[in-house]
Amino acid sequence: MYKLPIVTSDSALVERTEEYLSKNGLHQIVLHQLSDSSSTLDYLGIEMPELIIVNFSDKGINAFELLTNIMSDAWLLHGGIIAICDSNNEIERVELIKGANLIIALDTADYQCYIAKVVAIILNNRRILFQRELSSDFLNNISGAFELDNDIYDVKCYVNLICNFLYNSNRIKMEQKFNVRLALTEMLTNAIEHGNCGVTYDEKSEWLEKSLDIAELIALKNREEAINRKKVSFEYTITPEMAIFTIGDQGNGFDWRHVRDVTKDEFILELHGRGILITKSLVHNLRYNEKGNEVTFEVHFERERTVLMPGLFEFIPAKEIKGGDVIFNEGEPGDYLYYIVKGIYNVVVQGEVVSTLTPDDIFMGEMSFLLNNERNATIIAATDGKLIEISKKSFIEAIREKPHYALFLCRLLAQRIQRANNGNVGGMVGSRQTEARSQNSEAGIQNMETEYCRDLR
Repeated sequence: MYKLPIVTSDSALVERTEEYLSKNGLHQIVLHQLSDSSSTLDYLGIEMPELIIVNFSDKGINAFELLTNIMSDAWLLHGGIIAICDSNNEIERVELIKGANLIIALDTADYQCYIAKVVAIILNNRRILFQRELSSDFLNNISGAFELDNDIYDVKCYVNLICNFLYNSNRIKMEQKFNVRLALTEMLTNAIEHGNCGVTYDEKSEWLEKSLDIAELIALKNREEAINRKKVSFEYTITPEMAIFTIGDQGNGFDWRHVRDVTKDEFILELHGRGILITKSLVHNLRYNEKGNEVTFEVHFERERTVLMPGLFEFIPAKEIKGGDVIFNEGEPGDYLYYIVKGIYNVVVQGEVVSTLTPDDIFMGEMSFLLNNERNATIIAATDGKLIEISKKSFIEAIREKPHYALFLCRLLAQRIQRANNGNVGGMVGSRQTEARSQNSEAGIQNMETEYCRDLR
């Protein structure tokens, strides 16, 4: 079960949303209706949801005032926001609010068609929501990859996920966030329009001259099965100094060496064609592959930026792990907690693989770490990877510096209890093992709460 709060006084909208999600296979989503600003602020402060739907078209709730209150408290500004709006003007107003953790704004007409897809995209990329809070202290480099359909709403979702992360982790300021969003949107849209869908310059010009929405042209092109099957790849690597993006399509490419200069007088009044030029002015080292269907560029972070990093973990190097390496053995003391940067790791109990851990699990070794017990399993790397090894002293100091780390870990432990009780811990076998894991998790949370309260005194 995944609880998703929806801020609206319209109970009929809640029922329709449940229907939209269920029809698209998202049966695990349970909506929690919040009917006023006061209950919403209380809920956000306690639950810290990863995602929230806000009905800006609801006349019974001043959603803009609510958003102002959310943005004034960094504790509340944790999850992404899906906005429901009743007009394009309202969408523009929401999108122009600086500092809002907006994932996407949908008008009431598009809401029915896209809400399930948007929620699925976000749930499938939840790790970046955790990374926003933890990476500035634990990680040096972050990388990942997305695969987009030929859909403008996909572009908006993924671009906002990345830009919100960069901004909320203090890598970029508000003005640069706008520039990064513009550059990514231009390049991803180009990959869809001209790459996968094969829209020509003249074809787009004719469409825009009729004041038609380009999204409708893309939808028209996607009626052809061969085009509809094509995807856009979107890869990112984020280091302390820069973000590197690579965007590729499955089209025929183009002659990037002879892109016309639309700043010349003869082109100055044309309706489009400035995307590459604009992007070049906003990013660094933009380059194409030979075929012209893949572009790579960099966004450099400002050296003088104010970072959230307290320096506590800045000099902890990530350990390079090779497939087959033993991270720790069953029965060893649990002196370290491991943050999973990269790789897949097998959990072995009495010689049998009972579970696997990936970066989506965030941590490994937390039970014995918190309980001061011996390790109850052996961890063996199934692939090459990277881990950050964190001592108890470092982690307790981090909790003093940022108390919400403790809450994050408690939440992760609670989620593992739930999976263990359901018998779904990565292929866990044997009821005794499941029961033991569940009891250890519960004890871990209790111990974490004790450590948390004691060390904040």
